[in-house]
Amino acid sequence: MISYINEQVPKKTIKIWRSQSPRHFYGGEWNQNGSCLLNEPLKLEELDLWFDPQNGGVNKEAREVNLRIERALDGTDIKFLDLTHLSEFRADAHPTIWLGKKDAVAIWGQDCMHWCLPGLPDTWVDILSALILQSFEA
Repeated sequence: MISYINEQVPKKTIKIWRSQSPRHFYGGEWNQNGSCLLNEPLKLEELDLWFDPQNGGVNKEAREVNLRIERALDGTDIKFLDLTHLSEFRADAHPTIWLGKKDAVAIWGQDCMHWCLPGLPDTWVDILSALILQSFEA
């Protein structure tokens, strides 16, 4: 994919590869009774317990994949936009139980993969905008 982009997309084009969005399930995956009933951000010391591949964290694959992608992008003109690490903190930023109705989780289940607005996705847009502006200044 990277070599194709480098060969086929014009050099003048701003090329950005965004890292994966983390999930915050515990007790199983989304289809195996996993939940994300968290109402505050994770603390720094909690991140590796959740996400470090050595600890078998719920989102270990994303860190491994992102590291390999970042290495593969090295030496190309594709910018790596790492939104994963800052997003790992925000276990509270998923819709999960915040569906606005009593017994919503029992009726519809939890949503630990999407993100609420305003908040974290707005920060992603701010970072993307700064990266694009920086590209024009170079």
